[in-house]
Amino acid sequence: MKRHTVIMPFNLPRLTDKAAAQFIELLHQLFANIEHHYAEQAHRYRKHQHEIQYRRQSPSSRPTDPPF
Repeated sequence: MKRHTVIMPFNLPRLTDKAAAQFIELLHQLFANIEHHYAEQAHRYRKHQHEIQYRRQSPSSRPTDPPF
């Protein structure tokens, strides 16, 4: 997994190793639940955005004749 640097507007508290591991597990579970709950809506939105982008392409960029 690629790491990202995030600038936090505040300092996070120091945690024990156990507490840090539990906190990260909690965040993973929370994210998974949110993703599962909104997955269908997100998929619908992305599909709609893709269709809009496809329609905005000029006709010259979608030739009807094969290139060869």
